[in-house]
Amino acid sequence: MPLSFTPIEGCEDTQPFAECHGVDLSRELQTKDGATIREALLKHGLIVFRNQRELTPAREVAFNEAFDWHDAGQKNFLFGFGAPNKELKVRGGAQLPGWPQVSILGNVLLDDYFGVQNTQLVPSLGLTYSGWHADGLHDMFDGLPEMTTMSNPLGYQVTNGGETYFTSGVRAVERMGRDLADELSQCVAAYMRCPNDDAPQDARRTAPGPAFMVDEGSRRIGFAVNPTKPDAGLIEDFTLSLEHTEDAGRHRCIRLHPVTGQASLYVTASSAVCLLDIKTGAVRHDIDATPALLGAALLPSVTKGVRYEHQWREGDFVAWLNTLVLHSATDASGISGQRLLHRVRLSTPKTRWKNGQYLSL
Repeated sequence: MPLSFTPIEGCEDTQPFAECHGVDLSRELQTKDGATIREALLKHGLIVFRNQRELTPAREVAFNEAFDWHDAGQKNFLFGFGAPNKELKVRGGAQLPGWPQVSILGNVLLDDYFGVQNTQLVPSLGLTYSGWHADGLHDMFDGLPEMTTMSNPLGYQVTNGGETYFTSGVRAVERMGRDLADELSQCVAAYMRCPNDDAPQDARRTAPGPAFMVDEGSRRIGFAVNPTKPDAGLIEDFTLSLEHTEDAGRHRCIRLHPVTGQASLYVTASSAVCLLDIKTGAVRHDIDATPALLGAALLPSVTKGVRYEHQWREGDFVAWLNTLVLHSATDASGISGQRLLHRVRLSTPKTRWKNGQYLSL
């Protein structure tokens, strides 16, 4: 049975995303099928695969490696996300010891789960405390992942909440209007300094807490005192400054995809400090103006009825291109039932990190 693709029900008028039929990802991808899926990812940005009931961590990693977007030589880090550590821990979750490329996230207590022992997963961040983003922008110099995949294994099902929201960065550029798109195409976002694979020192940590986001997760108004209690308000004894961008990542706000040529909004609004001129490096929009500008660019594409709200089912496998799609978790407070997700996001080869130095744009 040949592969086929159909629009995702409920967002066919607002998003280019598609559902794939006719493939069992628990088996090795045939060369022809891999080429077809690659073409579909570049066309649609996001693909949903349903009823993947025998998918293993090994096959999840194999899928992510099938398109040669990853850095095959990367072995020792948490695959681009966070400083290396021996416990293979990520925020609120864990890594699978046998497959450290696979993060596990959710709200369940796991014991003897693919080598994970007595570990309580804690959902964190979400629309209020992280907002819309592309993986890696806030904490990586280079080697940002082309693709992320997430899957919902059998035996775990939420009864309420826990959706993951997606929106096309390409459509976002179209919606924001020509003037704003032209302006952002001339800007580089300077992000907050933090530990990463290439510079793991904890002294690099800048943010005193998670960002506090409003307007559907599109605009930062400060940093949260307590990410589990919105009423606790904002941290008052911290002032963000340009100094916090020193020796940190800098990435174009609108990226032209090297294969498709598509212009896509490519920002993480929660961690952007200011916007720099792409030619001179001078501050083009300051700390106060940047959240409002990025919020204005995001908001038309992230409101309910425009965004795609993926409600996870057992056996779901979702793949998307970070370079063409923005996403956000929903707030943990709205989740009931058992939530468990596997996530894989592999770094691409580094081109701007040479001899221990970060080469800016």
